[in-house]
Amino acid sequence: MENNEVSRYILTHDNIKSLYMVFIVSASVFLDVWDLTAFSFVLTFFKDTFLPSGILLGLSVAGANIGAITGAIFGGYLTDYLGRKKMLIYNMLVFIIFAILIAVSTNLVEFIAFRIIMGFSIGADVATGFSYIYEYISMKQRNKFYSLWAYAFSVVALVAVLTVYLLYTYINSNIIWRYIFIMGGVFAAIILVLRTYLMETPLWLYYSGKNTDAEKVIKNVYGDDIKIKSTEKLHRSLKDIIKFYRSGINREIIFTYSLNCIVGFIGWGFSFYVTYMLVILRIYTFTYILGIDGLIYAAGFAGALISPFVSSRFGIYKSSVIPSSFAGLLLFMLFIVFSGRLYSIFIVPFTMGIIFLDYMGPMAYNAVLNSFVPSKIRGIANGQNYMVNKIVEAVSGFTSGILLVYLGLGYNTLVLALIVTVLIVIAIITGKTGHFMDKNAGYN
Repeated sequence: MENNEVSRYILTHDNIKSLYMVFIVSASVFLDVWDLTAFSFVLTFFKDTFLPSGILLGLSVAGANIGAITGAIFGGYLTDYLGRKKMLIYNMLVFIIFAILIAVSTNLVEFIAFRIIMGFSIGADVATGFSYIYEYISMKQRNKFYSLWAYAFSVVALVAVLTVYLLYTYINSNIIWRYIFIMGGVFAAIILVLRTYLMETPLWLYYSGKNTDAEKVIKNVYGDDIKIKSTEKLHRSLKDIIKFYRSGINREIIFTYSLNCIVGFIGWGFSFYVTYMLVILRIYTFTYILGIDGLIYAAGFAGALISPFVSSRFGIYKSSVIPSSFAGLLLFMLFIVFSGRLYSIFIVPFTMGIIFLDYMGPMAYNAVLNSFVPSKIRGIANGQNYMVNKIVEAVSGFTSGILLVYLGLGYNTLVLALIVTVLIVIAIITGKTGHFMDKNAGYN
């Protein structure tokens, strides 16, 4: 457990300026969600442009996640080595360049290659972003950010719905998917400018032996003059990481990863393809489908709003596994609908229920991890956590694309329901420790 003076200070002090900085950094979440939701809404038009096979469609969807896996691995180490601020700048530069290249790509090889490299920047940025956020907010403030990931998904998805609607209304529908990536690059450029005004985190400076700089940041952000007396320079090694995973919190790690995987399979195997599924069902017009998308992610936003209150009232364990269990049940119910044994009118309410429950419960897996991981290896831990997420999303997005093209909606939903059920069982077993949030509550 960390017990240095910088850690203790941050845990017990909150400041409006630190919140402002957190919101700028959380834009890494925005870009990841924008890539997921906005591209999913225009996937039909992308498919009409390049006419990909099931395998190439899966690779096109999974490309960003494939790159993000590598970005999460190396980004976690780089953010601990180079510093949080530098990585936040570098990541945006890479994203801007390759988002524009994706928008002007002329074939699937270019599209997939550029998307993989852009994904690297997303993976590295999310690992860096969560490290930065949890090194600037107090224990009191952390409950406010418990469902940050869910807020981002739902709000950005709603923005994406409106954006796609306007593009579909006023621009040739066959190229609106290109505009989605151009807009992503523009958003990243705005974020880059704002990030140049950020300050490094006091904890990273402290562990890098830069106590004077850490004192200046604390003065600037919190308005207090403190003198850092101790010295605790950080030496990172693979041995330290292995020791961390054998330190008695392995059950919490597995519990966190199980929630992470539930979100990954539901997010990319199911919700990413919702618009595509509704289009091929030929029940609704595209404009009407966008309205349905809005309802679905409004339900997600409602789940995000409820999440911190449910967690505070019932604890992380119950507030995660119970919603996950009901989400898995609704996936089975959707399989029954797609099999023709229930009316198609249930598709929309069941989908809304799945997204609501996913955002209310397991979507907070990043907050769960940062509730017990020590800041000495926070960048690496967040990178590995995000790496797990992106491996799952890459596999899920790729295989679901193939299943949807070759076997149809029903089999894809059934496979996802079975996988989510297994993950729920793992979460139930590993998360029931009775003192999940207590024994490591002092970590910052």
